[in-house]
Amino acid sequence: MTFREFVSALTPARRADLLAVALLTATSVGGVSLAFRAPEWCAALMLGTLGLALWRWHTALDLLLAASGLCAGPLLELVATSQGLWRYAYTTFNGLPLWVFTLWPLVPLVLVRLTHALLPPSPARVSAPSELLMGLGILATEIPMLALFGTNHAAETTLATGVLMAVALATVRSPRAVLMLLLSGVLGPLSEALPVMLGVWSYPSPFAFGLPMWLPTGYALFGFAVVR
Repeated sequence: MTFREFVSALTPARRADLLAVALLTATSVGGVSLAFRAPEWCAALMLGTLGLALWRWHTALDLLLAASGLCAGPLLELVATSQGLWRYAYTTFNGLPLWVFTLWPLVPLVLVRLTHALLPPSPARVSAPSELLMGLGILATEIPMLALFGTNHAAETTLATGVLMAVALATVRSPRAVLMLLLSGVLGPLSEALPVMLGVWSYPSPFAFGLPMWLPTGYALFGFAVVR
């Protein structure tokens, strides 16, 4: 299928979802980049963005995705910043700005909605308990690994997250899982590029453009785990 055929095959609802994802992503990246010096105001802006997302998508799955982001995202932030994996320029408490708590619920919600807009799921598709356990297992492995080795052993961390990613794909064997990994691995670092350039946060051992080597595979694996 050519790109033109793919675009022509998109239903109005899928096109609207793609537009919503683009606007929400631009608002989040732009809002953080412009308002990071005032963490409380930035948190309010991100909360409003999350509200718009939940106004657009508000099924039980959407609420569960937002809840998973609220739980897993700040946990990663707390562990990573305590180990010096990255550092925020303006913080509210415990080395974190308040807006990370209102931004993270948006991440898995937007990722899944983007994946579904590009590759619609089967109506009968129901996640098995084993997939939930897989997601929890990946998080329990990846978060400590990044925190302990991400700064001083970037190449090894990149390889380890890549191996975990390959194992997850071999286990799930789903085109949608592949797409979700690709989207998370590509869009995550791209979304960070502008804030990092502006000094919103920084990495102690950057590889290129202020970003560490393990970021694409780390994002891919984390995004995949959170939405399980």
